[in-house]
Amino acid sequence: MRRLDRQRGSARSQWLAFVAVGAVSAGAALWLNRPPSAHDASALHAVNAASSAQPALALSKDPAAGTSMAGALPASLDGSSPPHLPTDGHGHLARTRAVRDFFDYFLTTQNEISATMLDALVHRQIAAQLDGTPAADEAVSVWQRYNAYRAALDQLPQTSPTQSQSGAKLDLDALQLSLDQRDALGVRLMGEWNAPFFGADSQQQHTDLARLRIASDSSLSDAQKAARLAALDAALPPETRAAHERARQQQAALDAIGQAQKQGGSLDTMRAQITQTLGPEAAQRVVQMQQADDAWQARYADYASQRTQIDKQDLPPQQRDAQIAQLRQQFFTNPSDAMRAASLDRGSGLAN
Repeated sequence: MRRLDRQRGSARSQWLAFVAVGAVSAGAALWLNRPPSAHDASALHAVNAASSAQPALALSKDPAAGTSMAGALPASLDGSSPPHLPTDGHGHLARTRAVRDFFDYFLTTQNEISATMLDALVHRQIAAQLDGTPAADEAVSVWQRYNAYRAALDQLPQTSPTQSQSGAKLDLDALQLSLDQRDALGVRLMGEWNAPFFGADSQQQHTDLARLRIASDSSLSDAQKAARLAALDAALPPETRAAHERARQQQAALDAIGQAQKQGGSLDTMRAQITQTLGPEAAQRVVQMQQADDAWQARYADYASQRTQIDKQDLPPQQRDAQIAQLRQQFFTNPSDAMRAASLDRGSGLAN
């Protein structure tokens, strides 16, 4: 149960940071196009990118459509809504990064549910947004391509950008080879979707590698290195520089919220601490979300107390489960809240 609480606490801190700053493009900071884990900041980017989709793109349905199936989401996504899949205004899927963001949102649960369940979940969510349009079949096809890409990516040798194979210094040539292999894999398996999915990340990774080469070049003076690094930054597209700034803000939000939660104290103390870093509006959003979560936790504690009384009655399993289900429904009328409570029950080792 303590491990589950830590996992949910980490996820909660990330969502608080998302709420505070409107989230960021953290995907460029993830090297080698690795699919997201449950704790990746790319999950935050996924929600943000979808919610701020380009004005020229038509969303497939009303914004509320993504929330209609919220109760079917895994527990770790509780309190969030699936990103929207953008269309081009003619019923076809728009070739933008937002499509990958949609898939990455669900991939954050890959360690929580089976691959079969994940695939079914993505298919349901595609249908919920795009059913009856050509974009639905297109989205399924891209999802299949993305799965093939991820499977092939796992077969490639993994090279870390912060560790050398020799243990003495960075093997920049090995990093270059790894990037080139991944670029080739994306072109081969993703086709026309390679650039929307990985183009910005690949550009950033190659830029990072160029920075490493400059920094490690002993033939350059400090002044020469600084000049070449500045030239690299100046050559970046404006949107990339803006993404870097958003990433910096995101990290500042995560640091501020994590520090405030670590120190404990009242909500007023948290508000004061976050205000210093993120400003009063962001602090107010974080406090409101924390208040809502605190209220939910208090309700769960009351429910758990009454559930314990049912457990003590030594009822037949079927009767016991029926009473607990009825109790849960009384406390949590929202299906998403009920699923969250059931997930916490399972995490604490209690059977349903």
